[in-house]
Amino acid sequence: MNIFQRIVLVLGAIALAVVLWTTPQFISVEGNKIKYNPKTFKGTLVEGFAPQRDIGTIAMRSITVIGSTFLIFYALKGIGKKK
Repeated sequence: MNIFQRIVLVLGAIALAVVLWTTPQFISVEGNKIKYNPKTFKGTLVEGFAPQRDIGTIAMRSITVIGSTFLIFYALKGIGKKK
């Protein structure tokens, strides 16, 4: 493993953390009640609901980041070797 591959793996891990951290929260409607995150909607009467994240969005974003990280990792495999 050369230095470029290590850099790509570290950047991929950072990108994965950012993707998971910044996944948007959504509003859950159950019957006639609306649940939402109080951090997003401050100054409202409904409080105490946990933030909810869309699992499909998280899966697609994380698969994209992991796949592109490994593609770049293997593309850089031959760089830096002495002939």
